[in-house]
Amino acid sequence: MNMSMHPNPAVITRGRKFDQVRDGAAAIFLRDGYAGASVDDIARAARVSKATLYSYFPEKSLMFREVLRATSDSAFRQAPFDTDRTGPVADALPAILTQLAQWALSAPRLELLRSVTAEATRFPQEAASFEAMMTDRVVAPLARMIAGWIETGQLAAHDHGQSARQLVTLVTTQVQQPALLTGKAPPADRIAAEAAQLFLSAHAAGRR
Repeated sequence: MNMSMHPNPAVITRGRKFDQVRDGAAAIFLRDGYAGASVDDIARAARVSKATLYSYFPEKSLMFREVLRATSDSAFRQAPFDTDRTGPVADALPAILTQLAQWALSAPRLELLRSVTAEATRFPQEAASFEAMMTDRVVAPLARMIAGWIETGQLAAHDHGQSARQLVTLVTTQVQQPALLTGKAPPADRIAAEAAQLFLSAHAAGRR
């Protein structure tokens, strides 16, 4: 039975076992990817029949989109770092960036990044949504903290939105890429300390 042949192929049906089915699908999609995920494996993971699976998600693409939406909500529910941290920027920034690196490596963020990146061409809206959440939940809070350090004279005036994005990319890429490609990530505190040192060498007060 092909999921695309089900009546009303564009409609998700919600019911008593909806979360159970979606969570089972998430386990398989995040493990095997969109193309590699089989309906049989999803049904087994969800502990439902294939008929029940089809009754909630008549198309595989609808199921994948719902998994990405729910997983993104879960991934970004926890703040990536402590936005209330006080103290000199030279002390606070390495600690904040260490938290960011640890956050980027923890489940389900790494698995979500793998899935979104692999299927960005097939699911561009979901990829754009992921990027928007990174901007809103990670880059923007860091930009506000940098703006505060500028206002207190600890940092030279500069485009704090751009520097926040650069910092986030510098830290997350250095831990997530090796984790995805080799299964091992460098120490979060080392990556954070190096990133903070590079940032402060460019933007410390008196540099400009």
